[in-house]
Amino acid sequence: MEPAPSRTLPTLSIPASDQGPARRHWAALTVAVAWELARVLPTLRPQLLSAARQHAAWRLPPSAGLAETESVAAAAAREILQRRAGRYPRWELDPDVDLLPDPRWRQAVIDTATPLHEAVFRLHYGDGVPLEELAPRLRVDLSWLRPAREAVRELVRVIVGEDGVGTEGWDEPRVDRLVARVALAAGDRCPGPGGLATEIGRAHGESCPRCGRALRLIREGVLGPGDLYAPDTPVPPANETLTLLQLHPEGRKHLKVLAAALPGAIRVGDDQFVLVGSEAIDLAVRELAEAATPDRRMLRIVRASVPGTLAEGMVIGAALESLRELVQILPWGEVRGLEALPEPLPPPPSAIRWWAAAGLVGCLAIAAAVMAMSASEPGPAFEVAARRDASGVRWDTDDNAFVDVIAVAGDRAELLFHSTSPADKAVLATGDGAYHVDVDDREVVIVATTSEFGDGPLVLAAPTGAQARQLIRARLPEAAVAIVR
Repeated sequence: MEPAPSRTLPTLSIPASDQGPARRHWAALTVAVAWELARVLPTLRPQLLSAARQHAAWRLPPSAGLAETESVAAAAAREILQRRAGRYPRWELDPDVDLLPDPRWRQAVIDTATPLHEAVFRLHYGDGVPLEELAPRLRVDLSWLRPAREAVRELVRVIVGEDGVGTEGWDEPRVDRLVARVALAAGDRCPGPGGLATEIGRAHGESCPRCGRALRLIREGVLGPGDLYAPDTPVPPANETLTLLQLHPEGRKHLKVLAAALPGAIRVGDDQFVLVGSEAIDLAVRELAEAATPDRRMLRIVRASVPGTLAEGMVIGAALESLRELVQILPWGEVRGLEALPEPLPPPPSAIRWWAAAGLVGCLAIAAAVMAMSASEPGPAFEVAARRDASGVRWDTDDNAFVDVIAVAGDRAELLFHSTSPADKAVLATGDGAYHVDVDDREVVIVATTSEFGDGPLVLAAPTGAQARQLIRARLPEAAVAIVR
């Protein structure tokens, strides 16, 4: 077998400062990526094409040649389709990627095959058309195509075997991958992006799978000629600092709370999130650790500069593998690249004294009410215990209570929470039987009722918590009202 000629795209300028395979073979990479995406997606948006090309560029080994670049780019595009669907399986490349297909093998198959076999070779293996769709296109019965496919397999095995490539013992999927690569084998003397639109370029595209695909993608509006020119910016881009947070399986009851605290995070597994770190997110995770929702021992977090980024709602590049390798060596409860998480805050002091005082006050109030009124009014149906903490107000009440939380402060009055059912307040649960709402230093009125309290807007007119309580009790005597200053 003669030595392969130099594999370059003659019309592409190669800056001396950037000799990476993605830039050298940018047009071939673009065609391979766009073809795989366009086969599946009804419309290929420029933003998705850009993200997929960056992803493929990060996947390329530094020494990749033209044929390897196309093979890796096609696999990377199929991986992007999986990630768009929320699946992040382990990156596995064709083990025969180093077996570079010779364009002469492809030509030998075409010269030897019958029209039916050539159609199977070009359309089924080259374009990826399933046999079930190919049969009506060729107007033949499916039963003819299956033996034709087997004949193409054997023909390719014979042709490559003559050049010393043994396929004995290969299973059917491995043979099919080889046949598909042979069907797409193209030379390295393509006219380049600028020459595709010429008569010579179009004629070349009739025999070159790569340029034929490029012309079809351009005609169908999937690509523009400018997409085939390498950008001025580095490809792939520089590493980016990303964060991976992993939750222990025993802490999955806190998964919804954790996800809500991580806006913009991408879930890459049952218990893993990848995100761009920020002070706000770090603070949110620390507050969850302090509240033990989840406890710090249920988390491990790593932040590092990795070859990838977040784009189109996905993690692209090799960032995820790098982060997973780093996080797997961390013990649970440990972090890397950011401040250590705090221990959970101690439980609040016993409320027995507060309840005793509240009971005494309640007894005195009832006695005073009996003396002041000829007819007794119903007392509160529930009880509310509340206190202020560092970030707001923490309280507890009956699970069956409807709850409204109102901040009272003159022109800054605000309805912080309103429940239309007892279950609504679960969003404020702290995980230890209590509830919490973030609020500033305004007075906070917590109302617990047996039915939905619809007069929250009226209470907002009260300038103080005491007046708000009077309005509430006047409307709903059985309401329990707690004021936190």
